[in-house]
Amino acid sequence: MIFSSVMGLLLGIFLTFISFLCLFGFSPDLAQMISPMVFAVLKDVGGPVAAGFGGAIAGAFCSYVFQQRNEKVKEDKSDISAMHKTFVRLSVQLNDFFSAKELNIYPHLTSRFRFIDIPKIPTSPSIIDQVDPRIIDIAVSLKNGEAIEVIYLAEARYKACFETFNRRNSQMDEFRAALKSAGLEHGGIEEIYQAVGQGQLIELHIMTEQMIEILDGAIRTLSEAMELTADMMDKKFKGAGGARLKVDLKEEHQHLTKAVLPYFNVDTLKAYLEKF
Repeated sequence: MIFSSVMGLLLGIFLTFISFLCLFGFSPDLAQMISPMVFAVLKDVGGPVAAGFGGAIAGAFCSYVFQQRNEKVKEDKSDISAMHKTFVRLSVQLNDFFSAKELNIYPHLTSRFRFIDIPKIPTSPSIIDQVDPRIIDIAVSLKNGEAIEVIYLAEARYKACFETFNRRNSQMDEFRAALKSAGLEHGGIEEIYQAVGQGQLIELHIMTEQMIEILDGAIRTLSEAMELTADMMDKKFKGAGGARLKVDLKEEHQHLTKAVLPYFNVDTLKAYLEKF
């Protein structure tokens, strides 16, 4: 900003000087107002010096404008790259949970004893690095604090889900070990209850329902973060003809729909088990 102002001032002085020389050169009446010697010096010495100086100023200004334009292009490319990477990152994370829901949870979601039937879920996340911090600068430039909050919340919930998967998997290992030690590989709920007791079944029920709730929350937050990232791309490069980020997630998508409530809650499960 300061550089542009200085260049503008110098160019203004140069153009004013050249304009006066032209005016005095083509108007003899005005030329008589100053000494012929002064006019000659201004014309023969000042003119070439001013022309050279003006050319240097113009060259410097053009170089500055060209450099600023190149930096703007580089910055825009960097911003586009950051938003694309963030969008793809969120999409991969969302697909991790879609797969977990599709393969591990949905087949058993309506089961009376889904806390037993839902198998262990893989605990290896596809994304382990940190989100590109440049996305914060982009959101700040657009005065979109909500995007920062939601994207980082999605990151936190992504990690929390895998921690929850790991805890439930550990409980499932303990549950199966207890069944094995009792010599029971398969059986009905009464046989399982006799083998492991009420406490372990209640704990497994609570952990399973917490896992499903945390998973649903993470899916909703990730989908919202994707939409906000796409909106930032549209707002920042609106009318520039750049590539757009496409979010094709329907509200009625089965993976975005909150899981149905379990057949048992803690109290009704306890009451049911106490019959045996």
